[in-house]
Amino acid sequence: MVTIIIPCKNEEKYIGKLLKSLSNQDGISGMRIIVSDANSTDSTLSIIESFNYLNIEVITGGLPSYGRNLGASISKTKYVLFIDADVEIYQNDLIIKSIDRMERDDLYLLTGKLNSKSLITKMLYKLTNLLVSFSKFDKPFSVGSFMLMRRDVFNFVGGFPEDAFHCEDYLLSKKINPRRFGIINGYFWTDDRRFKKMGYVSMIKYVIKNIINRNDDDYFKKDINYWK
Repeated sequence: MVTIIIPCKNEEKYIGKLLKSLSNQDGISGMRIIVSDANSTDSTLSIIESFNYLNIEVITGGLPSYGRNLGASISKTKYVLFIDADVEIYQNDLIIKSIDRMERDDLYLLTGKLNSKSLITKMLYKLTNLLVSFSKFDKPFSVGSFMLMRRDVFNFVGGFPEDAFHCEDYLLSKKINPRRFGIINGYFWTDDRRFKKMGYVSMIKYVIKNIINRNDDDYFKKDINYWK
């Protein structure tokens, strides 16, 4: 039913935790996992190899949009689930419940709720979750860290925009009819490294600018060194 696609580069600190949490998921034994690796130079690949009991393969990726699109292009399942390498899932039935929800409500796209072990980041994620919830009434905003999508719809809308330097998840998800967009009542946990790198104030300003320019696709094509 689902192929999981993980873009990554030098994720030795996180990738093992993600793969371990995926191995604990109920009801998806044998699920195909595609890691789009952008030429990691640390121990990322050796860590992935240690999970050889999973149905996992590594392909050569690039920036997240390219890596995700490439993974989706070789998948054959009804659904594709895009997960970031620094995510952990503690709810063991989150993926199977997400698939059930997609089937039951005939959804095209589904996301979950962000959470973090950092108190400050947790509070900021609560605001992000509110934005995601309100987006159902206008233009859907699915967080790219956990993004379950029907593969045929993904292909129809053209996948992730590879000319965007950031917010590629929003640029894709806003193409979906709000009535076909859902939010599962479950959490995925992610690291606060982006906040640490950019600074909390700068990160908040970044989000505000994104909201202001949400209807200007060209704004997201400007390289702001987000992935560096």
